[in-house]
Amino acid sequence: MPKVFIVGGRAPAYERMYTDAGWDLCKGPLKADLIQFTGGEDVSPCLYGEERHRTTGDNLERDLYEASFFAFARRMGIPMAGICRGGQFLNVMCGGSMYQHVNKHATGLNHILTDVATGGKISVSSTHHQMMRAGPGAELVATAALGGFKEYMQGNEVAKCLDAEEPDTEVVYYAACKALCFQPHPEFFDKADQCPQYFFELLDRYHGLRA
Repeated sequence: MPKVFIVGGRAPAYERMYTDAGWDLCKGPLKADLIQFTGGEDVSPCLYGEERHRTTGDNLERDLYEASFFAFARRMGIPMAGICRGGQFLNVMCGGSMYQHVNKHATGLNHILTDVATGGKISVSSTHHQMMRAGPGAELVATAALGGFKEYMQGNEVAKCLDAEEPDTEVVYYAACKALCFQPHPEFFDKADQCPQYFFELLDRYHGLRA
């Protein structure tokens, strides 16, 4: 069975998700087949060269702690996955940035995303008020089309995305870092639901990891 080491908070929900899917849990990263980064606070904007938006609630201490596991995984060639804040963190560590505030995504309800490769429609959670802006070398894996505004910082001023055709980025993959960045929360659902099934499908697609 594949083994996962989980970094960060809210571990019981992630542990349940993985064990329900037939994975084993590791107490450390040395023997892990995958390092999983979890949800929580916003990523510190200083890591991608922006000032803090008025809505951003970051935790630089956590960012720096988790950066050590990112560096270890890169050095050892261990695949990584991030969920919600964890996906946003990996996106930033791989060279991406963030829209620091968006609307229509933090509703507590579900919405539909579209897999770019297959065209498949998947029902996922809507809990994030920020959104990934993919960096160089990223593959856009899944998008949504909820509309609304997307805000970022230019110096000390709030700026908005003016491209009405730009899709809402939900999932990206960085091959160079072996990093899957997944904004929804599959751990909120039962294992038979679409969201966790899609998440594990992507772990198989990009990392070749299957229980």
